[in-house]
Amino acid sequence: MRKLILNILGLAALTTFVSCEKELQKYEGKPTVYFNEAGRLPAFTGEVLRDSTIMSFSLAKAKDSIVNMIVTAVGAKSEIDRPYTLVVNPSSDAIAGTHYQILNSNFAIKKNKLADTVKIKFFRTADLQAKTFLLSFDLKENEHFSTEMRYKILTSSNKKISLINYRWFVNDIIKKPGRWLDTYFGVFTRKKLLLMAEILGIEPAYLDTSVSIAESTAYGKFMQRYLNDQKAAGKTVYEDDGSEMIMGASVQ
Repeated sequence: MRKLILNILGLAALTTFVSCEKELQKYEGKPTVYFNEAGRLPAFTGEVLRDSTIMSFSLAKAKDSIVNMIVTAVGAKSEIDRPYTLVVNPSSDAIAGTHYQILNSNFAIKKNKLADTVKIKFFRTADLQAKTFLLSFDLKENEHFSTEMRYKILTSSNKKISLINYRWFVNDIIKKPGRWLDTYFGVFTRKKLLLMAEILGIEPAYLDTSVSIAESTAYGKFMQRYLNDQKAAGKTVYEDDGSEMIMGASVQ
């Protein structure tokens, strides 16, 4: 009887050992890398996670813009730098050196780190005014990392987003700011918006979300005085269609 009990205990111990071995096997293999959109966004913004971003110059004064992509590794930290493979997807039509420049000299998860920041500079070229260009990136498996984490399903919307492909849609297609009031600013044009930003020393985006009625009145009057002064000096400002630039009826 005692021998039987010992045999049973031995079998149980072996079973437990084998079970533990099977559990441990789940953690074997290469670490994984993925695009970490949550790491790119400022904390507590409440923005919805996505696998693409629209990079628009339309309401900015800047001639170029630097953006970040965060690549994160899943697994333990390492005592050495671990290169990961990042490639431009063939579907991209943005042109390197013309529309963008990748500022990193190499792509690697540095030693004792679990994330790396890819910096991309976008250039405000004239052709962005007529077309949205795509710059798409893929993470590929290499000797250091797998790409097994391919997508994530958002619980809020049940939408599937990619974790190994990230897309940038870049353009300079102008839009009428949300708080542009014709009664103060007149008919909206790209040329007038950019001139206002230059003369008033404001970002065009300020007219989209923040400008007050009182400010709009003051801005409209100031710009009309500027246009009147330019005309008196023989430097009349014209719109691209040849018409004289004027502000709204309420500030004449």
